[in-house]
Amino acid sequence: MEWVLIKDTLPEQGEDVLLFDGGQIYFGYYSEISDKFIVGDDKVNISDFTHWMKLPAFPGK
Repeated sequence: MEWVLIKDTLPEQGEDVLLFDGGQIYFGYYSEISDKFIVGDDKVNISDFTHWMKLPAFPGK
């Protein structure tokens, strides 16, 4: 897994991802409907973040 520049590409609609704003990491997903990231109960502008990364797979049994 690697960090992806938001200016290069956005995650798929509704895909849970990690988001980086240059100082902190957040958990959220991209909403095509609002064209924003949803972090908790907040709709956050795409430009507030610099990178995103897919979550790792769940551990096996």
